Amino acid sequence: MGDFPSDPQICRQCRGLCCQGHPGVYSDPEGFVRRYFGGERVTPEQLRFTLPFLGMELRDVRGVPIPTPRFAPWGCVHLGAHGCRLPPEDRPEQCRALIPEFETLVEGEMRCRLPAQFGTGSIREVWRRFWRAG
Repeated sequence: MGDFPSDPQICRQCRGLCCQGHPGVYSDPEGFVRRYFGGERVTPEQLRFTLPFLGMELRDVRGVPIPTPRFAPWGCVHLGAHGCRLPPEDRPEQCRALIPEFETLVEGEMRCRLPAQFGTGSIREVWRRFWRAG
């Protein structure tokens, strides 16, 4: 779905304000299935059973199931004291696409933007088509 414009320096300094709100979702169904399931075709039912073992769950986005890291009391289950514990290539694309604003550091509140193709509505449509093609 495109390049990831994030600013790693600001991300490291904010220490996960975005991640404390809620985990982002995976936007590339084929890439997700290839990375975590060897490219084998999967169903939402299979993912509901398997994802908890990977620290993930299916988020229902207006009727469309989309994989995301599990939500914990502190936010994303992968958020540690020094930021995300996942290697960058395993992080949800929606997380990697966040564009942090400098005001995040100044105000201590999450101020990030997402390119339109990484908005939840756009990602929902990609997953809806993926499940229908199944």
